[in-house]
Amino acid sequence: MEKRRQVLRLALKDEDDAIRGLAAEALEKLETRQGLARLAEKISSGVMLEKIRAIYAIADLKGPEILGIVTKAAKDESEDVRATAIRVLGRTGDYNALSVLVEALGDSSPMVARTAVEALGNYNDPRLLRPLMQALKNKDTGVIERALEVIGKIGDKRAEEAMLYFAVKGNRRMRELAIKALGEMDA
Repeated sequence: MEKRRQVLRLALKDEDDAIRGLAAEALEKLETRQGLARLAEKISSGVMLEKIRAIYAIADLKGPEILGIVTKAAKDESEDVRATAIRVLGRTGDYNALSVLVEALGDSSPMVARTAVEALGNYNDPRLLRPLMQALKNKDTGVIERALEVIGKIGDKRAEEAMLYFAVKGNRRMRELAIKALGEMDA
């Protein structure tokens, strides 16, 4: 860590503005990583806003320790904290987070379930079709609409029947998404 810090401090004195800016950002991330234990404690035992701030503070960091901390937060009692953790996990693009994201599709909070669908939209993976198709049975129209959009992005023909149904029986937004998907999905 100290070697990294030395190189980054040297880069802060570079003639190039872009290099100095990148060095400042990198040093900030390094400092955040050094305070990871404190942030992890806030996430596990702080008040809701502290938890959310701490999750966002570590959102750009990589590694299994970060993934573990945010995964734990995805099970918090506060729906706002769970939604924040799910959003951050989705942004990572880390396939190790998929099981947590899929599990969140069944969250009792529509806000968390919607966020989980949006997070899964960052993965264009046909293996997600089955859980996303299950999300089409959700009582919340927002979850269904987001699931239709993500399923449409995947473009898998196995979703054709569902898209045909929503193209006729869905609300206006569902119909739009289903019709668009029908035009784009594989033959």
